[in-house]
Amino acid sequence: MSSESSAVRLVSGDGFSFIVPRSVAEQSATIRNMLDTTRSASLGSTAVFTEALTGEVTFPDIKGKILEKVCQYLLYKKRFANDADSIPDFQFDLEISLELLMAADYLDC
Repeated sequence: MSSESSAVRLVSGDGFSFIVPRSVAEQSATIRNMLDTTRSASLGSTAVFTEALTGEVTFPDIKGKILEKVCQYLLYKKRFANDADSIPDFQFDLEISLELLMAADYLDC
């Protein structure tokens, strides 16, 4: 996947891969910064994250079932970003609460 691709691949530590629209993935500030090719130019540097060049981001410390829920949340966040009324609750199993919270904190989403 090129840096200009409209989709990105998010890969979990246990090898699960999720292809999501770039605009959805960029709901996470961490992922947005990793995929940004213009940031380094504004800082006077020629270096960019490898993820920006490949369109693939690997999260070695995030399990597949957690990354899947993160992808669902990023889609949910984009879908309801401009809705002021009647936003439904985001549903998830309580068993994954801690891991999901840690992933959301790291991904800034």
